Amino acid sequence: VGHLGEEDPHGSFLVMRFGTIIKSMLTLFELMAAPNLPEYRDQGNLLFEMPLLSMFLIGFIIFGSFGMIALLTGVISESMFEKNQLRMEEERLEKEAQRR
Repeated sequence: VGHLGEEDPHGSFLVMRFGTIIKSMLTLFELMAAPNLPEYRDQGNLLFEMPLLSMFLIGFIIFGSFGMIALLTGVISESMFEKNQLRMEEERLEKEAQRR
Protein backbone atom coordinates (compact mmCIF):
# COMPACT_ATOMS: atom_id res chain seq x y z
CA VAL A 1 0.00 0.00 0.00
CA GLY A 2 1.38 3.39 -0.98
CA HIS A 3 4.21 2.06 -3.13
CA LEU A 4 4.20 2.34 -6.89
CA GLY A 5 5.26 -0.51 -9.07
CA GLU A 6 8.25 0.00 -11.33
CA GLU A 7 6.02 -0.48 -14.36
CA ASP A 8 3.76 2.44 -13.34
CA PRO A 9 4.02 5.09 -16.12
CA HIS A 10 3.22 7.89 -13.66
CA GLY A 11 5.67 6.76 -11.02
CA SER A 12 8.38 9.34 -11.65
CA PHE A 13 5.86 12.22 -11.66
CA LEU A 14 4.19 11.04 -8.45
CA VAL A 15 7.52 10.47 -6.71
CA MET A 16 8.66 13.92 -7.82
CA ARG A 17 5.51 15.56 -6.41
CA PHE A 18 4.70 13.27 -3.45
CA GLY A 19 7.94 11.34 -2.81
CA THR A 20 8.58 12.62 0.71
CA ILE A 21 6.47 14.24 3.37
CA ILE A 22 8.05 17.63 2.71
CA LYS A 23 7.43 17.34 -1.06
CA SER A 24 3.84 16.25 -0.40
CA MET A 25 3.22 19.18 1.92
CA LEU A 26 4.66 21.64 -0.59
CA THR A 27 2.66 20.10 -3.45
CA LEU A 28 -0.59 20.25 -1.47
CA PHE A 29 0.08 23.85 -0.43
CA GLU A 30 0.73 24.80 -4.05
CA LEU A 31 -2.51 23.09 -5.09
CA MET A 32 -4.46 24.88 -2.37
CA ALA A 33 -2.97 28.29 -3.13
CA ALA A 34 -3.04 28.09 -6.94
CA PRO A 35 -4.63 24.92 -8.31
CA ASN A 36 -2.79 23.68 -11.40
CA LEU A 37 -4.68 20.55 -12.38
CA PRO A 38 -3.65 20.75 -16.07
CA GLU A 39 -0.19 19.66 -14.90
CA TYR A 40 -1.80 16.44 -13.67
CA ARG A 41 -4.03 16.15 -16.73
CA ASP A 42 -0.96 16.37 -19.00
CA GLN A 43 0.41 13.19 -17.39
CA GLY A 44 -1.85 11.11 -19.61
CA ASN A 45 -4.66 9.31 -17.85
CA LEU A 46 -3.30 9.86 -14.33
CA LEU A 47 -6.51 11.40 -12.99
CA PHE A 48 -8.64 8.70 -14.64
CA GLU A 49 -6.43 5.79 -13.62
CA MET A 50 -6.31 6.94 -10.00
CA PRO A 51 -9.83 8.12 -9.14
CA LEU A 52 -9.09 8.27 -5.41
CA LEU A 53 -6.21 10.65 -6.08
CA SER A 54 -8.53 12.75 -8.25
CA MET A 55 -11.23 12.90 -5.58
CA PHE A 56 -8.66 13.71 -2.89
CA LEU A 57 -7.06 16.52 -4.93
CA ILE A 58 -10.38 18.09 -5.85
CA GLY A 59 -11.68 17.86 -2.28
CA PHE A 60 -8.42 19.23 -0.90
CA ILE A 61 -8.50 22.16 -3.32
CA ILE A 62 -12.12 22.98 -2.48
CA PHE A 63 -11.77 22.75 1.30
CA GLY A 64 -8.33 24.36 1.27
CA SER A 65 -9.61 27.30 -0.73
CA PHE A 66 -12.51 27.77 1.67
CA GLY A 67 -10.08 27.55 4.58
CA MET A 68 -7.81 30.22 3.09
CA ILE A 69 -10.80 32.49 2.44
CA ALA A 70 -12.02 31.99 6.02
CA LEU A 71 -8.56 32.79 7.36
CA LEU A 72 -8.34 35.95 5.25
CA THR A 73 -11.83 37.02 6.32
CA GLY A 74 -10.95 36.43 9.97
CA VAL A 75 -7.77 38.51 9.74
CA ILE A 76 -9.59 41.38 8.06
CA SER A 77 -12.51 41.35 10.52
CA GLU A 78 -10.14 41.20 13.51
CA SER A 79 -8.25 44.20 12.15
CA MET A 80 -11.49 46.11 11.70
CA PHE A 81 -12.60 45.18 15.22
CA GLU A 82 -9.32 46.44 16.72
CA LYS A 83 -9.53 49.72 14.80
CA ASN A 84 -13.12 50.19 15.96
CA GLN A 85 -12.10 49.57 19.59
CA LEU A 86 -9.30 52.15 19.30
CA ARG A 87 -11.68 54.69 17.76
CA MET A 88 -14.24 54.14 20.54
CA GLU A 89 -11.52 54.56 23.18
CA GLU A 90 -10.35 57.82 21.58
CA GLU A 91 -13.94 59.13 21.49
CA ARG A 92 -14.39 58.22 25.15
CA LEU A 93 -11.18 60.06 26.10
CA GLU A 94 -12.28 63.12 24.09
CA LYS A 95 -15.65 63.19 25.85
CA GLU A 96 -13.97 62.94 29.25
CA ALA A 97 -11.61 65.78 28.32
CA GLN A 98 -14.56 67.96 27.26
CA ARG A 99 -16.37 67.34 30.57
CA ARG A 100 -13.43 68.68 32.58
